[in-house]
Amino acid sequence: MTTFMQQVVNGLMTGATYAVVALGFGLIFSVMRVLNMAHPDLAMVGAYVAYLITNAISGSLPTLPLLVSILLFIAILGASASAASLGGLVIERLVIRPTRGTYILIPFIATAGVAIFLQNTANTIFGSNPVAVQSVLPFDIINIGGVSFTTMQLAVFLTSIAMMIALGYYVRRTKWGLATRAVAELPEVAAAYGVNVNGVSQLSIGIASAMAGAAGATIALLQYSADPFMGLLLGLKSFVCMLVAGNRHIEGILVVGLALGVLEALVTGYISSQYRDAVAFTLLLAILVFRPRGIFGSYAT
Repeated sequence: MTTFMQQVVNGLMTGATYAVVALGFGLIFSVMRVLNMAHPDLAMVGAYVAYLITNAISGSLPTLPLLVSILLFIAILGASASAASLGGLVIERLVIRPTRGTYILIPFIATAGVAIFLQNTANTIFGSNPVAVQSVLPFDIINIGGVSFTTMQLAVFLTSIAMMIALGYYVRRTKWGLATRAVAELPEVAAAYGVNVNGVSQLSIGIASAMAGAAGATIALLQYSADPFMGLLLGLKSFVCMLVAGNRHIEGILVVGLALGVLEALVTGYISSQYRDAVAFTLLLAILVFRPRGIFGSYAT
């Protein structure tokens, strides 16, 4: 039983990052009806921002007081989110907006090209081998009822949950969130009632990209590494989470992301790690055969 619970906890830690990136996919698609394939590579941008900051102050990291380490962790997340958000806004203005409203494959291919550009740019600057990212929090192991996790795992999980709660509050409790839901539901009607559709789109992609950047930073700090192509598998699994859940409900994407992480951990622990990456696509096929619009439903396209 302890082994089972340990795998569940490990899966929840991983699944939370899937959910954060998947929420960004869902938010952009709901508002803009665009599959932004460069979105997971903005997580890679966030990971390299974390690398640059930790590498610049690597000598002093082991001696930092706990409070300073926590503040540094928050600062890294903020810097990574800001860099990714800026990148997302540039992509929206130069790539997505000119192709928006055309055949869905056109912005899909255009943003896929941006993703390849980002990957190869990072490969040219940092090399193809993963770079080492130092942890900014002390390596302490927390044991509760025989289940163990590190302080960094806990920080990453809590950060992911906090971002998802903040997004839920924004969407449901703010004026811009109401406008976002209106555009997602009926963009033409929202525009007729005076909603600035382009403004909502820019804000949505900025928020989604910031979440991806912060998620990328947490992954780099948790796994102690970053590489130019880390967005590929992360993007595929997050995209699967959005498709399986549907893009109508934030809570649905959260549930599916966490469930996917747990299923992967259980398969790794009880069967083989070789089958871990097949779980997402098996889940996708199993669900979409019976629920083509996702478990919790999707906005009309």
